[in-house]
Amino acid sequence: MRPLLTRELLYSIARHSNWRASSIEARFRSAGIYASTRNWAAFVRLLLLGAGVSFLVAGVLFFFAYNWADMHKVLKLGLLQALLLSITAFVLLSRRSESVKNMLLTGNTVLVGVLFAVFGQIYQTGANAYDFFMGWTCCVVLWVAVANYAPLWLIFMALANTTLILYVNQVATHWPLAVLLDLLFLMNSGALLVCELVARKEVEHLRSRWLQRVLGLAAVTAITVSLISGIYGSMKDDWGVCLLLAAVGFAAGIWHGRRVRDLFYLSVIPFSGIVVVASLLVRVADKAPELLLLVASVFIIGSTTLLVRNIIRINHKWHG
Repeated sequence: MRPLLTRELLYSIARHSNWRASSIEARFRSAGIYASTRNWAAFVRLLLLGAGVSFLVAGVLFFFAYNWADMHKVLKLGLLQALLLSITAFVLLSRRSESVKNMLLTGNTVLVGVLFAVFGQIYQTGANAYDFFMGWTCCVVLWVAVANYAPLWLIFMALANTTLILYVNQVATHWPLAVLLDLLFLMNSGALLVCELVARKEVEHLRSRWLQRVLGLAAVTAITVSLISGIYGSMKDDWGVCLLLAAVGFAAGIWHGRRVRDLFYLSVIPFSGIVVVASLLVRVADKAPELLLLVASVFIIGSTTLLVRNIIRINHKWHG
């Protein structure tokens, strides 16, 4: 395994040697710790491109909002479809860099939702909100799969989660909250598993791991809220299924975090356990509020302190 060359390690070496400051700076630049002029130029280019795409989408939204009453329905739909087709054709036929194409495709994905919204507003289809988001999700799934771009995957997962939540709220109203939260946990943890498997092949857009962090937080949040809702719901509404999912998911997350030396899983999962146990103590405190609330407070302070201390110890063990 390639040794981890960090700023702290180089400073430690320089402190106990006769390494000159100019040589240290040169080593920082060659190791990529200091950003070079090319790195800054690439960052500024991507930043301006992302801002341009964002302003383009916002401009389209405000254009239709301001001129809605003065435009014919054919013009409204025609302009949006022409813009979508033009951007798609540019992405397919242009020889620009992959990052430029992916950002344009991300903006195009948002414009698909604008097109659906304009269509629904014109013809007043009366469809449920989940139909809107489900159609939006289905129409962009091919772009997401082909581009394999992390922001696109994030938008896709946000659309999928929104579709499921709206479906339960508008159609499957007889489903308890625990079922919805368990399904959200399964959806996001499944997507996280796929991302981890893909990241093992070192796909360029998934190396930063921020997408895995977002999906992991979404999955842990869903199962934590499900456990807490089961505690305050007298442990009904399929709480046994929730416990099983939490046990399997948390055990797998801890095992994977130790295997790949990722402190994210070793931090978020124990903190979720602290929140659940504290909620259980507060729930029991209805019978003896003063004493148990004091116990819950001491537990939160002590367990959080131990968790932070353990994380620091593991980080020193893994990274020196």
